[in-house]
Amino acid sequence: MDRTAYHKVEFPRVILTGEQVVDSIGNELRGLGLRKVGILTSKTPYAMLKERISHSLADSNIAHDYEVDDGSPHQVLSERFLSKFSGKIDAVVGIGGGRIIDVSKLVAERANVSFISVPTVPSHDGIASPLVSIPSKEGRVSRFSVTPQAILVDVSVLASVPHKFIASGFGDVVAKYTAVRDWRLAHLLSGEYYGEYTANQSKTCVEMVMRKSEEIGQGTKEGVRTLTEALVNCGLLIGIAGTSRPCSGSEHLFSHALDLVANFPALHGAEVGVGTIMMAYLHDGDWQRIRECLINAGAPVTAKQLGVSEQNLLKSLTMTASIRQERYTILGERGLTEKAAYNLAKNTGVI
Repeated sequence: MDRTAYHKVEFPRVILTGEQVVDSIGNELRGLGLRKVGILTSKTPYAMLKERISHSLADSNIAHDYEVDDGSPHQVLSERFLSKFSGKIDAVVGIGGGRIIDVSKLVAERANVSFISVPTVPSHDGIASPLVSIPSKEGRVSRFSVTPQAILVDVSVLASVPHKFIASGFGDVVAKYTAVRDWRLAHLLSGEYYGEYTANQSKTCVEMVMRKSEEIGQGTKEGVRTLTEALVNCGLLIGIAGTSRPCSGSEHLFSHALDLVANFPALHGAEVGVGTIMMAYLHDGDWQRIRECLINAGAPVTAKQLGVSEQNLLKSLTMTASIRQERYTILGERGLTEKAAYNLAKNTGVI
């Protein structure tokens, strides 16, 4: 059988979303048959949640220890964790933001143990996806790694973070508006595989968060819960599709280009949100509504709000199509000229 004609889909065994979920970690991990875990986290969640997590794990007789990120490069942090825990644990529990979740996936993959995702910020869909995003000289490189065995989402924790992280998550979901249009276009023009089910589910996630944009902007628990559920669903759709296509298109390529030009000026979701405004314009989509909803959610809509100069933003737009030349998008093969980039950013109010 031609292996390119199919892909393997893996799902988490447990997805728990609600308030005070942190206090149920021990019970959930025990229910999965885990007895010894290594916890990878960063300084803020360690200070905030260590006592509650340790108490919950101890009550469930789960042996555990921590490795706290000190800002070391991904590879250094991974090696340090593996040297401490290799052969001694049943699972890696990643408690933190995007960096921690990604490194946790990598070490779980290398150690051949389960990965448990415990996000502390709702800033991206990586909390549920099998993808990892790794910084490199070329910006960021994404590849498939491991699917979380469990995703434990404490809405109380996520609703308490600085609002920029919530706004980033909103931008990452709204980005699916143009991602699925790029995917469909690639299918029509080049015959690339297109999953109608995952594309439609992705569109539903966009519509749900856009309807809740004001509540998300206010940081209400109901708004953050809707956002988080959409992020989890989007991550699962990547696994179902076997590709990042239902969640990542030209707006993500713009973000990668911007990171190269301006050295990671803003949160990923903030960048792709601005990218979605412009790419929706090119798709002849409702870019005005997208812009309005981003404003409602407290997300950036201009180069200035992203913290980048107009010159760097325009340079990023002209090189966006070259970031992943094998991935066809609305930008085509040649991309935008300097004049076209300027008109696009000006017409959408980004500059």
